[in-house]
Amino acid sequence: MLILLDENLLSKKLNKPFVDAGHLVQNVEDMGWRGVKDPELLTLPQAHPFDIFITADKNLPYQQNLQCLTLQIVVLDAKSTRPDYLLLLIIHINGLLQSLVPGSVTLINDAGKVTTFNLVAG
Repeated sequence: MLILLDENLLSKKLNKPFVDAGHLVQNVEDMGWRGVKDPELLTLPQAHPFDIFITADKNLPYQQNLQCLTLQIVVLDAKSTRPDYLLLLIIHINGLLQSLVPGSVTLINDAGKVTTFNLVAG
């Protein structure tokens, strides 16, 4: 799978679990997209084509229209964006990648609870 990590996930430490599992990983800085606003940032990965976009921006599903996207979005709903803190969530997500549905938004919290964001209500 081709994975794009958002600006808040630039640490190389967060790439490693995905790379070790055989996935290709880029981040928005690698792509030259750092500072790009969310509406455009959500359309750019589909043209490359990334399979999954992972972010720690908890507000993203509430602020953007995600209904037309084919990209799988994973939101880390964590109290901290420190790489050491997020690493456990990244490892947990790595085991779930194959089960994610294209066009879905999946939230994962600090306790590792995984929920699907309701795009119709959101």
